[in-house]
Amino acid sequence: MPSSTSSSEPRALGAAWALAVLLAAAALFLLDRHGRGLGVPAGLIDSMQLWSIQRDRVYGDAPKAVVFIGASRSAYGIDPKTWRSLVPATKPVMLSLNGRHPVALLRDLAADPDFRGLVVCDVDTHGLLRRWWDMQQDYVDYYHRRWNLNWRVHRLALNAWQRASVLANPALGWKAGLQRWVEGGRVYIPVTRIDSNRGGEILFDRFDPAASAKAFDDDADRKMREPRPTADEFMADARQIQLWVRQIRARGGNVVFFQPPVSGRVAALEHEYFDRAAYWDAFAALEGIQALHFDDVPGMGRLALPDHSHVRGADRATLTRLLAEELQRRGWLDAATTGVR
Repeated sequence: MPSSTSSSEPRALGAAWALAVLLAAAALFLLDRHGRGLGVPAGLIDSMQLWSIQRDRVYGDAPKAVVFIGASRSAYGIDPKTWRSLVPATKPVMLSLNGRHPVALLRDLAADPDFRGLVVCDVDTHGLLRRWWDMQQDYVDYYHRRWNLNWRVHRLALNAWQRASVLANPALGWKAGLQRWVEGGRVYIPVTRIDSNRGGEILFDRFDPAASAKAFDDDADRKMREPRPTADEFMADARQIQLWVRQIRARGGNVVFFQPPVSGRVAALEHEYFDRAAYWDAFAALEGIQALHFDDVPGMGRLALPDHSHVRGADRATLTRLLAEELQRRGWLDAATTGVR
């Protein structure tokens, strides 16, 4: 006959495990509340894995992909959901990266024999220079060398965790906390928001837009003090880009270069430093190149730019609509991508 001692052991072990789970859940809940109390919101944090999920989506013809590549002005200015509603025959794919010119990704898509979509490339004259071509190369290399199903599953699970708890934010990790304790700093509060489709917006109410505008203007002034490539040197780089465009068009795809609206000294960088006729317009005149400048799109120059470089979240839909309508008006959306409402 089994003893009462032996039969009680499993119950005691089960109770101990249940108590441990409850204590752990309570600790996580309290830590989460503490993080939220510091002002840290729950939400997705961009990464190479999140980018790679979108990179997987550039293929197929039904619907054809419209791939947005560039830097922050399209990452936080073009709304994929708005584009999808305006051009329902297409599949918007957001691959723009904050602070990085996109030529490396354009080069990668040109070399991809399975890509036949439309590329909308957010870039200014400065970003077309050869010296900046490799700024997104580490993302391209990650996708081709390390991206796999395991990382995809990991990232999808991480999406759920980041939406549920602020504890998924590295700013609240032990290492960042220890550094703040030593240095006396504050926890970082994100000033941007991003969706799983990598569409995002800048949250101007969380920082000083005037200070940011000054930083962008100072950076533009610094660039205008750098040695300027001659128009001939620029066009030599442009002709290499032209060859990559030809590769995409030969497979039935297309590329549109788009310079989003800017103001202040950022705009002066184009008008004063890079004479538009000698640089941007000469590039646009190359055979097979389709290039759109914000000055040429009615209404785009009137959008509010609090930091001289980015639209407010409420204006993302307007910028997206103006871009879609202009591409449609110019006939730069082929038969598979028509249908702007």
